[in-house]
Amino acid sequence: MKNKIKILFIHHAAGWGGAPINMINIINKLDKTKFEPHVLLLKDSVVKNRLLELNIPFTLCTSSFYLNKYRYLSHTDAGKIKLFKVLTISKVFISWFLSKYVYASKVLKGFNYDIVHLNSSVLSDWIYPASKKGKVIYHIQEPISKGRFGFRYNFIRSEVAKYADMVIAISKDNADRINLPQKTKIVYNFIDIPNGQKIGRGVKSILYVGGWAKIKGISVLLDAIPVIDKSIQINMMGQYPKLKPIGKFKKIVYKLCYPSAYKLRNKLINISNFENVNIIGALPSIASTLYESSLVVSPFTVPHFSRPVIEAFAYGKPVVASDILGMDEIVNDAVDGILFKNGDAKALAKAINTLVNRPEKLKKMGENGRKKSNELFNPEINTKKVEEVYLELMNGRDNFK
Repeated sequence: MKNKIKILFIHHAAGWGGAPINMINIINKLDKTKFEPHVLLLKDSVVKNRLLELNIPFTLCTSSFYLNKYRYLSHTDAGKIKLFKVLTISKVFISWFLSKYVYASKVLKGFNYDIVHLNSSVLSDWIYPASKKGKVIYHIQEPISKGRFGFRYNFIRSEVAKYADMVIAISKDNADRINLPQKTKIVYNFIDIPNGQKIGRGVKSILYVGGWAKIKGISVLLDAIPVIDKSIQINMMGQYPKLKPIGKFKKIVYKLCYPSAYKLRNKLINISNFENVNIIGALPSIASTLYESSLVVSPFTVPHFSRPVIEAFAYGKPVVASDILGMDEIVNDAVDGILFKNGDAKALAKAINTLVNRPEKLKKMGENGRKKSNELFNPEINTKKVEEVYLELMNGRDNFK
């Protein structure tokens, strides 16, 4: 190939999570003799620091609109705006139309690309302006919600159907939701799989990496902890609030304005006093803690494809996960993990107690997960699938090979 295919990745968010990790993994594994990746960051963030560390070329958007005023349209089961918040929804749609028809085109004038790879389903406003200069890939990394009436869902789906050249979905559930089979390819997220001899096996310890996020099942886990065997160490990673005492007035305001968060914080304070609970907080990598763990817990309460699950499998660890859509696609119950009824704290505790105290079962499930990791979440195989999408778009092939 004489000329490299220029790929412009567009990333939206300021935080660190599955979407930037997946984008960086893809870029690192791309065949640089064929593809020339570049990242456009709409927000200044920790993602920028990671790109600098890895020498991945990027541009930080300088438009004051995107840096200060932009509000992307998120309509997923993991996060959506309630219909009664009319003012918020109005602001989001005004931002969406300004981005689509005014500001995105201005930003894209500064780039020469063959393909724009939109790194999230929230970037539907970028599909049309990007399509005027090249091919567009809409990468769905979140479970798009149909909502109560389907207005926003159909609005987003129509934009994708009209202007996106290809959709990459990270799970079958995500692909089914957008319901555009003629232009959708399923490519699972992946993780670098450590060599077999590096696979350790922790003794009676579990790992939860969801932090404070409600949708990741923190409340379910906290309710389960008092029922979990005291001999089992519970390691909790992710972002958590400061647990120091707060003043009387602040407490009253907190309780009145944020009752759910106030209640959850009190639960966390209570649980943090348990001798077998270790709140680790956020770390750049979960590898060392995962290496020492017996299993990984993923009690998501909404449909989701859980990255901690595929990380667990890569390290030969079984998982205990809720039976939500997306999760039941990657976890085979009683084969490489245990699925418990979504929201059932007692069932979660029972599954943990049962599995951790059966070392042979734990080992076998971990081996099965490791095998699945090599088959479904393999970096070489899945990067090749992404590359084939790029080549298909540029070569005009009719068949996806």
